[in-house]
Amino acid sequence: MDTPATVSAPPAPKTVLVTGATGFIGGHLTKALAARGDTVWGLTRSGHEPGDGSPEHPVRRWFSWVSPDAPVPPAAVDGVDAVVHLAGEPVNGRWTDAKKKAIRESRVDGTRQLVNALAVAASRPAVLVSGSAIGYYGDRDDEILTESSAAGGDFLADVCQAWEAEALRAEPLDVRVVRLRTGLVMHPDGGALEKLLTPFKLGAGGRMGSGDQWWAWIHLDDLVRLIVFAIDHPDLAGAVNGTAPAPVRNADFAKALGHALHRPAILPAPAFALKLGLGEFATELTSSRRVVPRAAEAAGFAFRFPELAPALTDLVGR
Repeated sequence: MDTPATVSAPPAPKTVLVTGATGFIGGHLTKALAARGDTVWGLTRSGHEPGDGSPEHPVRRWFSWVSPDAPVPPAAVDGVDAVVHLAGEPVNGRWTDAKKKAIRESRVDGTRQLVNALAVAASRPAVLVSGSAIGYYGDRDDEILTESSAAGGDFLADVCQAWEAEALRAEPLDVRVVRLRTGLVMHPDGGALEKLLTPFKLGAGGRMGSGDQWWAWIHLDDLVRLIVFAIDHPDLAGAVNGTAPAPVRNADFAKALGHALHRPAILPAPAFALKLGLGEFATELTSSRRVVPRAAEAAGFAFRFPELAPALTDLVGR
């Protein structure tokens, strides 16, 4: 599963700065960009040796960014063609007050500092693809959610609204801004699927809570391709849902994953047990978000994995 996602060749090779370049999504994105001939730069909190631009060592130049409230070095954004902003504290795990503070500050303060650097750059990028999440919409039952749907009112919805507001400050700088609201990313190396694989492989998987909640998911390769599509298509701007066209109910997700692994998926995780083990974060697993990618499809993006079963077979099928 370490093969870079196959993405279309750029009209001309680009220089792309990626924040969160060593993370789950960023690591796969940088490989895909390098594989198609782009020059990749990265921001990092710790030292990294520059790579040679190969898919194995894709980041040619690293810039130090010690914390989200610290200034981004202006040289990191000066002269690049595109910026992809993926850095942020992982949301999984128990939401202590300190964890929630880190989730918010890493996204809101970090994006503010990045746009501040764009403001003083001598030569600005044409586009900022700024991460967001479908947590923007809150818990919405069976409502079909498009990019024009209203925001929710819970913790993650508030974070996403503030996060996106900071990214939008780049628009008056003549930078095209794409706010990528990512769903549950499917890949065995990270994200939601990685956390689910162990219990399901042991035959201890099943629905979470009622199982009626909608899960909006996306194959990692499609997410990487969508980010590259956003870089390359100057007519795509604004909010873009990074989800597959066919969200599923959690109970159906559990059945599909069990089928792909040839394991039973009949042991439910009651909502109270999730709450006991995970605290407030458990609501993210039982919230319903029936999100569809209207903007991406309208712009002509073609998903390779629009349906869940083939995606899971590709990722974990035996």
